[in-house]
Parts: sequence; structure tokens; C-alpha cells
Amino acid sequence: MDWSIILAGLMTAALLVLGLKYVKLKKDVLTFEERLERNMDALLSGRGPDTIEEVEDTLFGKCSVRMNQIGRIWKQKEEENRASREELKSLISDISHQTRTPLSNMKAYLSLLREETQPDRQEEFLNSLDKQSDKLEFLLQSMVKMSRLETGLIQVQMKTSDLCTTIRKAIEEIVPAAAGKQIALYVECPDRLWLLHDSKWTEEAIFNVLDNAVKYTQRGGEIHISVTRQEIFTKISIQDNGKGIALERQAEIFKRFYREPEVHEEPGIGIGLYLTRKILELQNGYIEVRSQEGEGSVFCLYLPESPEQNVENHKTENIAE
Repeated sequence: MDWSIILAGLMTAALLVLGLKYVKLKKDVLTFEERLERNMDALLSGRGPDTIEEVEDTLFGKCSVRMNQIGRIWKQKEEENRASREELKSLISDISHQTRTPLSNMKAYLSLLREETQPDRQEEFLNSLDKQSDKLEFLLQSMVKMSRLETGLIQVQMKTSDLCTTIRKAIEEIVPAAAGKQIALYVECPDRLWLLHDSKWTEEAIFNVLDNAVKYTQRGGEIHISVTRQEIFTKISIQDNGKGIALERQAEIFKRFYREPEVHEEPGIGIGLYLTRKILELQNGYIEVRSQEGEGSVFCLYLPESPEQNVENHKTENIAE
């Protein structure tokens, strides 16, 4: 037996097999390159990559799974960016609309002031200008608060502190307005109620609700503030005996710049309850309202419970009449 012939035959067969494998590998590489390039182009142009009916146990199959995941993430980010752009457009439109009235009024009073020669009338126009200036300043300050909260430029600083101290600070701010309308304020709160919260922004949230309650409660009315410890949340209830809110409008009042049609004679721009909702949401809380027309309203502000909370006996006192 001629072993050299057999060996040559085996080597030839091996080379043939290797050649066939090389051809197949080259074809697979070219196919992979083509499919990968096509799918990358699809991703870059905003389209989705090729869908594989069955996940192939191949390099491209594994790459395809990853590319589909990337495609979904990009699509989600694109939707979020689109929503942010729409929100920014809406905010700019709202700012433009809200500032237009006081600016127009200021221009009108300035024009009248230039033409007026009587000192008493000049004083009247100057007072009107001063009021419009205050309104514009208040509007811009509210806008700054709102935009900072919405864009995350201001982060809530959560610390364990006495919630009732926070509530009392908000009440102190509203006492002069309540006293001016002879509205009695009653508060029921523990002497110490330790809760993890941002005291500054929570005070702002509570004040906004109290401010609305005083505005829309008739002279000689009452406002009751109470705090209740629940299993998951601590509830701050603010109840008035004012005009109440129609059921179909109760979801609208927390929207930015919403004001009920019949209260436009009252000062305000319709941003307080919107800010309150945002402040509570940033602290993993929420707000709800229960009301009937002509029978007053109850606003309930909820903040998550804190394990350090220490509740002592409640006591009730008349704060202002």
C-alpha cells in the first residue's frame, strides 16, 4: 500500500473541506456585515431593525436582540423629548398669555398719565400702575418657582422635622388675610409630629391651599386645619365653608393657570394648586379634594409616613377670628 498516495488524498480532502468552510465563513461574514449595516442604518434613520421571527442562535441573532433593545430605548427617549418640547411650548405660551394683560394695563395707565394734568387723577393712575407692577412681579415669581420645580433645577431637601411647625408657619402667613375677612382659623395638630419632608416647600404647598380657602370663603366664615396619622400617609386636611367647587371642575383646578369662571374678580393667576400638587408629588405624596357647590371644600394633602414620627395628644385652638 502506497501510504504517500493515501496521505496526499487525505490532505487534499482536508484542504477541500477547509476551502469549503472558508467559502461558507466568508459568505457568512459578508451576510452578517450586510445585515448589520442595514440594521444600523435603520436605527440611525429612526426605523426599527429587522425583526427575527425566531431568535437565531447566531452572532447576528444575538446582535439583533441587542439592536431591538436599543431601538426601543431610543424610541422611548424620542417620545420623552417630544413631550418635553411640547411642555416647553405650552409653558412659553402660558407665560406669554399671562403677562400680556398686566403689561397692556401698565402701558394704558402710562399713556393716560402722560395726558393727565390733574394731580388727584395722576395719583390714581400711579396707584393702578403700582398694583399692576405687583401683579406682574407675583406672576414672574410664581413662574420661576414652577419652572424650577418642573425642570428639576430645585430638588426637595427631605429632612425629619416637626410637620406641625411647618403647618404653623404656613398659617402665620395667612392670618392677616383671614383676619381682614373675619375668618376664624382652627388648627388641630399634635404638639410634635416628626415626619420626613421638605419643610420649606411643604409650607409653600399648605399656604397655597390656605390662600385659596381664604379667598373663596365669605366674610365671617371658618377654616379648619387638622392632621391625621394614617398607616401609610400623614393627612393634612384643610376644610372651609366657602362657595365649593362643582364636581365636573374638581379635576381641572390642579392644572396650570386654571381659574373658575366666576372668581376672576379675585386676585390670583391659577397656579397655587398646581404648585401644591407638584411639591407633594416630588415628596411621593398627593392631594385630593372633596367639595359640593355652596357647601365648602375639603383639601387633603398626603405625605408618606416616617418611622421616626412621634405623635402626642392633639389639642385644638382658635388661631384667628
